[in-house]
Amino acid sequence: MRTLEQAINAATPVEGERFDGDDLQEFHIGEVEFRACRFINCNFDYASFRAARFIGCSFDHSSFKEATFKDCVFAESETGSEWRYCDLSKAEFEKSNLSLNKFVGCEGYMLSFTDCAAPGLKADIEAQRKVRSQVIPGGLRFIRCKMQYAEFAPGDLQDSIFESCDLRDASLAGAKLNHASFRGSSLANIDFAGAVLDHANLSHASFDELDFQSMASFRALTVTRDQHEAIVTSFGLLTVG
Repeated sequence: MRTLEQAINAATPVEGERFDGDDLQEFHIGEVEFRACRFINCNFDYASFRAARFIGCSFDHSSFKEATFKDCVFAESETGSEWRYCDLSKAEFEKSNLSLNKFVGCEGYMLSFTDCAAPGLKADIEAQRKVRSQVIPGGLRFIRCKMQYAEFAPGDLQDSIFESCDLRDASLAGAKLNHASFRGSSLANIDFAGAVLDHANLSHASFDELDFQSMASFRALTVTRDQHEAIVTSFGLLTVG
C-alpha cells in the first residue's frame, strides 16, 4: 500500500484508495485528483491545496488547522465529499466548489470561505472554541458564496459572517446567531425558525418577507431603510400614505 505522499507525487488520478495516519503537515498539494478515496486520522495542518480535486471522498478524524484551499473541487454533478469529525480551525477555502458537501461533528473555529460554491451544503460545525468552561467566540466566515439550500445544524454560530452570499432557501433553524452579519446577502425563503438573531445585522440583505414570528428572538436587529417595506409586509401590515 502506497503512502499518501507517494500517491500525490505520482501525478496521476487516485481512485478508491484508503490513507490512514499520513502526516502531510505544511505540505503543498497541487493539481492532483482523488476519487472515492478515504482519509482517516491524517494530518494536513498548515498544508496548502491548489487546484486539487476530491470527488466523492471522505475525510474522517483528520486535521486541517490553518490549511488553505484555493481553486479546489470537492464535488461533481450530484456527488459531494464528506468531512466527519475533522478539525478545520482557521482553515481557509477560496474559489472552491463544495456543492453537496457534508460536514459532521467538525471543529471550525474561524473557518472561512470566500467566493465558493456550496449549494446544498450540510454543515454541523462547532464555530466557537471551548477552553474548559469558557467559550471563545470565533464564528464561521462566508463571503460572496453561493449557498442555496444549505442546511446548518442548530448550534452556536454567534459572530459568524454571511456577507454578499446567496442563501435562498437555506436553513439556519435553531441556530444561535447573536451578532452575526448577513449584510448584502439574498435571504429569500431562508428558514430562521427558532433562531436567535439578537444584535444581528441584516442591512442591505434582500428578501420579500421574513418570518419574524418564528424566530426565538431578534432584539436590536440592524436593518436599513430599503428593507422597511418588506419587514412591514412580513408582519402582515399595510402601509398607507
